Amino acid sequence: MTQSLAAQYQTQVHCTEETIDPEFWQNPHGVEVPHDNLKFLYVPDHVSTYIAAQVARKVYRYQIDNICTKEQITHAVMITMGGLLPGVLLHDHLAWTLNKNIPPIEFGTLGVRYYAGPGQPLDRPTIIHPLSIEVEGKVIGVVEDLVDLGGTARFVANYLTDERKARKVVLIAPYLKSTGLLNEMDVIYYGHVPKDTWIITPRERVETLIKRVPYWRDRGATLQECEHSLREIGYPPYLLEIYLRATYERG
Repeated sequence: MTQSLAAQYQTQVHCTEETIDPEFWQNPHGVEVPHDNLKFLYVPDHVSTYIAAQVARKVYRYQIDNICTKEQITHAVMITMGGLLPGVLLHDHLAWTLNKNIPPIEFGTLGVRYYAGPGQPLDRPTIIHPLSIEVEGKVIGVVEDLVDLGGTARFVANYLTDERKARKVVLIAPYLKSTGLLNEMDVIYYGHVPKDTWIITPRERVETLIKRVPYWRDRGATLQECEHSLREIGYPPYLLEIYLRATYERG
């Protein structure tokens, strides 16, 4: 019997490394909770590691395909904060090489802010931390955790090519919400998520809880209902013990 969507979600959010379902995680669906118009997708640590490995394989394929074009990626810029976790995981795969025709990739950072919170884009991206590596004349991989409206990616691509004189930008991200950028630049990615789904990566579990619990409370949710919603999303008990009550009772 085919699992219901809710049961499939619970199975994969609580999966082991041996039971990761690639088909689910390439096109995942989130879970609905009361008092919210967003769905939520909780990504476990080992799933993030798995997805990074699959993205790294695609980067490697890109490098192989571009041996003759001389457009191989030699530098990667992690966009903070979102791009740090996938970037660090990708670094483990891509900063070294066993093939003399594939260059090792040098990693750096650029701080860009585009979201105030879940589903709350700012009017425009802004640079909050300067670029940490030299990119002039290089093919640059820009690492993000998610491509939503594409505003950050376009902003960074223009900044790197126009102001920092990079030769080319390739976007690298685990997930896309919009396919519009596929017609504008090379994009290496793992899967798609619906526009109404908020992805909770291992780096933003507390942030999402602290920002969303008051939203639910102000729309009538009790403390117990908030706890139930977070458990349905996939939150572990230790995080609820540390943060839930204090967040709910905060003015």
